[in-house]
Amino acid sequence: MKKMMTILLVLGLSCGCSGTAEKEQSADNEAEYSCRYIDSYNYDNPVPYSEAVDESYYDDVLFAGDSRMGSVALYGRHENAHVEFVTSLNLMMIDIMPIDDLSREPYVEGAGKSEETRTLMDVINDNERNNIYLLFGINEIRNPSFDAFAAKFQEVLDVILAKNPHASVYIILAYHPDYISGLPEPALTIQLVDLNEHLITLARNNHVYYLDLDNGLDDEDNTIRNEYVADGLHFTPTGTHALEDYFATHVIRREDYVQKVCQ
Repeated sequence: MKKMMTILLVLGLSCGCSGTAEKEQSADNEAEYSCRYIDSYNYDNPVPYSEAVDESYYDDVLFAGDSRMGSVALYGRHENAHVEFVTSLNLMMIDIMPIDDLSREPYVEGAGKSEETRTLMDVINDNERNNIYLLFGINEIRNPSFDAFAAKFQEVLDVILAKNPHASVYIILAYHPDYISGLPEPALTIQLVDLNEHLITLARNNHVYYLDLDNGLDDEDNTIRNEYVADGLHFTPTGTHALEDYFATHVIRREDYVQKVCQ
């Protein structure tokens, strides 16, 4: 009897030690193979040149902005892209001003919003695409300060990133037009620099990307090329196709920058 109890005791101790050893080994393995993701992309810099994407890329693209983005809606070659814009958009009214529609009368301030009228904010809230391009700011170019504009832009980004934190968001800097009525040089350039600095700060703080069209679509005077715009600001069909080519060759592929590191 004593011999049997001794055997059982030894077996019990053996099992207990074995379980402890296995747990310790498991913990060691977990520590040894714990992984994290490191993003090496420099968000202070504009998106660099890249190999062009194929047509299927636009199945997952939303272009949203003011009347400058309207050129993409009018003359764009990618019918699978989702494009929405608002003429004379003031970003502070992004949830009030309806998106443009050729069958609808232009927006008149104070006219109110019908239940059938969709805004850009409605589009952004409903969006399920993962590559989002935002072009705002030219209608605020005369603002004495861009702080309120940037705060509203941050609200838009908050909505996008809360719904899809893995979306690739591209903020498009304001390209330098030939002129803006009532804002002669050098005031125009000063305002554009200030606006774009706010946009770059938004990109950096939110870990989203920004595109600098002046680094590719400009001329020797550092303004948008004359053959690309009809009125000094809005793209012609030729300019729109050049813009689309720029978009297609300035795309971030996360696998080039995000690495999985295991210890």
